[in-house]
Amino acid sequence: MDKSHFIEAAATCLTHGRQLLNDADSLLDPIYSGTSFALATIAQEEFAKAFLLFLVSRDVIVWNSLIYRATRDHACKQLLALVMSYLKPDTDEFLRRMDESLIENEERKKLFVAYKSSVDENERERIWSRIQEISEKQDSLPRSVADAINILRHEKIGRWESSGWTWVDTPVYDEIAKSLAEGQLDRAKQDALYVRLGRTGQVAKTPAHIKNEDAKAALETAERLGYFIERLLSGSFAGDGVEYKKIESAFRTVFASLSKTDEQILGES
Repeated sequence: MDKSHFIEAAATCLTHGRQLLNDADSLLDPIYSGTSFALATIAQEEFAKAFLLFLVSRDVIVWNSLIYRATRDHACKQLLALVMSYLKPDTDEFLRRMDESLIENEERKKLFVAYKSSVDENERERIWSRIQEISEKQDSLPRSVADAINILRHEKIGRWESSGWTWVDTPVYDEIAKSLAEGQLDRAKQDALYVRLGRTGQVAKTPAHIKNEDAKAALETAERLGYFIERLLSGSFAGDGVEYKKIESAFRTVFASLSKTDEQILGES
């Protein structure tokens, strides 16, 4: 099956996201902070949609009516944006990870030396356990990112497949991922565009409550995600890093059970 149209669609989403980002930047003023914040958030969602289409084009995720619905669901796109932020972090987060990795690698080197020189079996067992702990941590995804992928598959798409099932043991999800799934960011976006009324008709919140710093942060995030998607579509990023490989592997594993032949009729999101 020719999947070039998914790349074309992703490129169109990227272009539109860039346009939204330009509009958001032009409105970056305390008077229009709400509108700027909302447009920047929508731009993030367009970039997330492009990411989902890119994964489909690589056969990481199958395309069906459920994935089509996910492209129109705000929470799904915001969960994907969280995953993308892991792959394209801000400078502070990138430096934090580098420092942490260096410290862990140095510790592991020392542990290997200690393991080889130790003759005490209990001590060797303790050292080896710590070596494995460091390796497993470096090979795994942060909880917020792993949970975002799982929530997308099971709590969103999974419940569209069948709404009647329940967990044997209810998962305890990361708070950041959970808040996105529950619509916290989307409500903030709505509040940045509309006057919210209370139950008795009084004004509860207006777009004026959005601070310029909030709009700047949303813009910065959108710019990072846009740059990430641009690199993906240009072929200069896909598959060339350990972190990306971990993400793609996680998506392949979690979405493996999604059917290619799903044709159930779904209502509008």
